[in-house]
Amino acid sequence: MTMKNIYRLFRVLDQWKYHYLLAGILLIFGTIIGMLEPKVLQIAIDGVVTFFIKNGEAPPLNDSIAALLYSILPDIRMNNLPFVLICIGGLFAVIALTKAALRFISAVITANSTEKAIKKLRDTLFAHIQAMPAAYFNETPSGDLIQRCTGDVDTIRGFIGQQVIQMVSFTAFFIGAFFMMYAVHPKAAFIAVSLVPIILLTSLWFFKKEAAIWETHEKEQDKLTAIIQENLSGIRVVKAFANEPFETDKFDRQNDEKLKIGVKQVDLHTTFWPFSDFLVNTQIVIGVATSGYFTLMQQLTIGEFAAFFTYSIMVAWPMRAVGRIMSKMGMAVVAIDRIGQILDAKEEVYTGTVSGTQPIQGDIIFENVSFKYSEKEEKYALKNISFHIKKGEKVALLGPTGAGKSTIIALLARFYEPTEGKIFLDGKALQEYDKQYLRKRLGIVHQKPFLFSTTIEQNIAYTKPEAQKGVIYDAAQSAAVQDFIDKMSNGYETMVGEKGVTLSGGQKQRVALARTLLADPDILILDDATSAVDTETEYSIQQALKEKMDGKTSIIIAHRLTAVQQAERLFVFENGKIIESGTHKELLLQNGFYKKVYDIQVAIEDDIERELGI
Repeated sequence: MTMKNIYRLFRVLDQWKYHYLLAGILLIFGTIIGMLEPKVLQIAIDGVVTFFIKNGEAPPLNDSIAALLYSILPDIRMNNLPFVLICIGGLFAVIALTKAALRFISAVITANSTEKAIKKLRDTLFAHIQAMPAAYFNETPSGDLIQRCTGDVDTIRGFIGQQVIQMVSFTAFFIGAFFMMYAVHPKAAFIAVSLVPIILLTSLWFFKKEAAIWETHEKEQDKLTAIIQENLSGIRVVKAFANEPFETDKFDRQNDEKLKIGVKQVDLHTTFWPFSDFLVNTQIVIGVATSGYFTLMQQLTIGEFAAFFTYSIMVAWPMRAVGRIMSKMGMAVVAIDRIGQILDAKEEVYTGTVSGTQPIQGDIIFENVSFKYSEKEEKYALKNISFHIKKGEKVALLGPTGAGKSTIIALLARFYEPTEGKIFLDGKALQEYDKQYLRKRLGIVHQKPFLFSTTIEQNIAYTKPEAQKGVIYDAAQSAAVQDFIDKMSNGYETMVGEKGVTLSGGQKQRVALARTLLADPDILILDDATSAVDTETEYSIQQALKEKMDGKTSIIIAHRLTAVQQAERLFVFENGKIIESGTHKELLLQNGFYKKVYDIQVAIEDDIERELGI
């Protein structure tokens, strides 16, 4: 699984992998050129300083690289030593500037490619989430998805933006420095890297430990993010019940759990890094001691010793960085695994043989339909439901909460598929319909509508962003939005806040109704859409809806009988089954559930009228 995630991690580079390759090549060239700096120091000591001290003794030419640099410089004589030193300084400056320029270009290419790669990852992730079926969101907390789309993506961004290119840089550094030491003295070079296998093994151990701890850390972070997201969404409820201490305590408990795993990670680092530094510094000491010994044995010159010492430091730097790269890779592997869990989830299949722009007639048949939301559940939300809604007919679904009314709508919109039985629309199996086409022809107004944090007008125009203002205002008029719009600070341009927090429940329902009416759907579905408005407003909306509903198949779900007075037929649900059906008069004669509800509501209305003296 780890290798799969590492492979997936590098696949994020996608079409920019060749940009990273170019950046890596430039970095390698920069590293190779940078390896000449200690050689310049070597020839400055052996070719100039030693030449002056030993009164003109020719500098040693023990390796080809030093000989190449000597060939670039003017001939070294006692009368031109200052000029030679200036030339050596100039050569060092050229090498340093060239190295810096190559590294700068490499960094620019890497940064640019990283941002593009991460943008594509974010786009892919968000588009995939949009394509997930409704059941997926029932099982996956939104806080979890938010953390993966933000924190985990940023973790990957940090790795591919820094550590990937550093892996190339450090590898080139190690190989280059080792090659330079080998060119000076092969035996001393191997001794100078003798602890590398131990350092690599400890870094691998660190990688596995870091990945395991970070996976737990992110799970705890998911829970913390979910608490924050849920609390902010329900802040009005929290304040209404003065439950701030309870929420704070809940956050503190989860924060403590995250703290524990954070401390565990810190403990791992405090154990690994000192030990890693000990190994690396020991390796430097071994390298310096070895080169010093061979210098005393006159197998190395003073200049070669200085260069060898510098290369020993250069070799140690990549070894020191291996742990950091492994640490970041461990985090990135966990992050890509968590993101992969989302991307591997099966997308909703939208395609169907029935699609296009033609309107739906609205003839609906449920044939022995049963449904349960999860295979693990024993209880069915619907059990052996059968009914026929004719084209243009207005029907109402009634029944207690949880009876299965909203499930009917969810199945009709193909948010879910029936566990058993079949659904037909205009004589064709519902499964044959393209889901986007189907849902665009349905107009659903939910009991608890969701509004976006923008203006009232833009919320209404969500279904038709290109609609003219007059058309938008007409839909608003039909939904009785006009009744309260004059009271808003900026009319239709009033910002409604997150989830429409600045509007009352009834106002939000009216805006949502207007949004649906603007879409001019073929089938209109009102899921307790006027439950939060007063009776007078509800009557006003019903009168305005008569024209909009004329000729359209309409399904009304409601608890108040006043909301279903336009229905031609009524279906009464209980425990996932239809227990009564018929017209208003027929159901009153049956003396069943509908009659009981009717009598209760009529009695309540009579009591209110007596209290008011009407």
